Amino acid sequence: MNPEDVRLGDWKRILLGSTPAWFIVEVLLRAAVLYLVLLLVLRVLGKRLAGQVTILEMGVMITLGAIVSAPMQTADKGILIGILLLCCTLAFQRGVGAGGVASEKFELATQGDTVMLIKDSVLLLKALHQAGLSRHVIFAALRSKGICHLGEIKRVYLEGSGNYSIVRREVEVAGLCILIDDGGLGIHCPCSKNGYACEHCGWVVDEDRFLAPCPNCRSLQWASAVKG
Repeated sequence: MNPEDVRLGDWKRILLGSTPAWFIVEVLLRAAVLYLVLLLVLRVLGKRLAGQVTILEMGVMITLGAIVSAPMQTADKGILIGILLLCCTLAFQRGVGAGGVASEKFELATQGDTVMLIKDSVLLLKALHQAGLSRHVIFAALRSKGICHLGEIKRVYLEGSGNYSIVRREVEVAGLCILIDDGGLGIHCPCSKNGYACEHCGWVVDEDRFLAPCPNCRSLQWASAVKG
């Protein structure tokens, strides 16, 4: 388009572009056909794509959106090319899934591994750093499950899909309180006489050792260990 063809107030160009008005009907037809094919592809891909998805499946979803966009809206793009690309994406995803079933190493390379974030009520700081997560993000996820302190937890895993798997202790121990004292709801953690918890990693020590650095992370910040 030449610069002189761009005029403010040219509503035909703004609303329809350079395509004729009848192309709107063709756009509706293109959208209907590609939508039906896309639904078919998603149905074949399986129910997991509609729920919590892995990195691989998220990539497939973004690819599907990019494929159907141009054939829906561009007059010089045929819809058969879009349908062919949808089928290629379906075959690729199915192939990667079959490769994951055949080889555990291939599955780990394409979908990621499970990472342990909390072990025996103590934060694994190195694992948090590698996963790009902060303590506040983990604490928020735990609070959403009704957990008040780390002493309730045996293990926390970050799955390949991004979900958190939480294994609770059968018998609670003293741990670091993760509740937020907002001064309004009256929510609090009961104090325990079982020592102090490191505010950085949750390591619990006896009362006579809390003035020394944390033996796990060398932090000097302590809080009273709590137990529900």
